[in-house]
Amino acid sequence: MNFCPGAGTTPVEVSPGVKRAVRAYGGGLMLVEVWFEGGAKAAVHSHPHEQATYVLEGRVKLTVDGEDVVLGRGDSLYIPADVPHSAEALEPTRLLDVFSPQREDFL
Repeated sequence: MNFCPGAGTTPVEVSPGVKRAVRAYGGGLMLVEVWFEGGAKAAVHSHPHEQATYVLEGRVKLTVDGEDVVLGRGDSLYIPADVPHSAEALEPTRLLDVFSPQREDFL
């Protein structure tokens, strides 16, 4: 078991206007909370992990394999492994990302 207390966890800035904090991980799964300032972007990237994204607050435009989709509060999206994707926050946004297997590079 890996307990990750929410209180006192300091988010890590990963790019201008984008921060993340690992909320839980173990075995083949990882849960990550991500904050975007309005207008902040995550550049096009891919990784060997499956990813599911759930919008807690705000609105974000995701581009997945060249296709754009706008997600708002309560929306979710699945991104297969190795598929190029990017994000742009249309307003301040908070996401929960789930990765399988866990992202060792986030630990």
